[in-house]
Amino acid sequence: MSESATNTTSDTPRVAVLGGGVMGGTIITALRVAGWPADKIVVADHGDVRAAALQETHGIDATKEIAPAVDGADIVIICVKPQQVGQIMPDVSANLRDGAMVITVAAALSTSFYEERLPAGTPVVRAMPNTPSIVARGVTGIAAGANANQAHLDLVAGMLSAMGMVVAIEESQIDALSAVSGSGPAYFYAMVEALTEAGVAQGLDRELSTALAAQTFIGAAHLLTETGDAPQTLRKRVSSPKGTTIAALDAMQAAGLQGVIAAGANAAVARARALGLELNQD
Repeated sequence: MSESATNTTSDTPRVAVLGGGVMGGTIITALRVAGWPADKIVVADHGDVRAAALQETHGIDATKEIAPAVDGADIVIICVKPQQVGQIMPDVSANLRDGAMVITVAAALSTSFYEERLPAGTPVVRAMPNTPSIVARGVTGIAAGANANQAHLDLVAGMLSAMGMVVAIEESQIDALSAVSGSGPAYFYAMVEALTEAGVAQGLDRELSTALAAQTFIGAAHLLTETGDAPQTLRKRVSSPKGTTIAALDAMQAAGLQGVIAAGANAAVARARALGLELNQD
């Protein structure tokens, strides 16, 4: 939804954000950037400090209770921890109006988990944002439940687009997306750490080595996205025959670089599926 539409349309959907933590606050910021009117947003959080801070920053309504936030909302966004979702679902279900949509950013819980606990026919969309969404450079995967359609997905994409890239996928792909973009920032930080230590071992000051490693990855990422070239193509351009880069890459491959990354992604997917089974049984 565009800024002009949300500012000029009196029937803009009322949004209840359940959970005022980092991701809840990020989504509220994204909504405001997208032009969502402050009087169409309410946040529910049991912590007075977080709710009050979001209220002061964005001019939105705030409450400590789930029921009054959900009551009258057209869209309910669940941003609490996965382990807490089961506790709030009775209040959500009891106060959800007919036709309201539920969006969940809680990891591991399937749309069917919500559908079984909500009024029949409730459209549910699952969203999986990553932490760079905090600085509007994130990736969010969205997937429709059994009762959600393309119009619901389009609305959610418009709501979250201010956080970065939004991609619509099948729910069966959510765990794979999480292993790449959800956990991916941690892989990046680990690589920055490793490259920093390598620079220190070669005589660089730690602060300088960290700055060099971080900016190099940032610059390389921009080059990849802005040129549209395949990573293999860009890698080959840097890797002159018999040069230093190809020597480094050969050594990394021999040490099992691709296998290490694949092992990490596989472990992330396996853990997501196991956690999903545990939580869906609650």
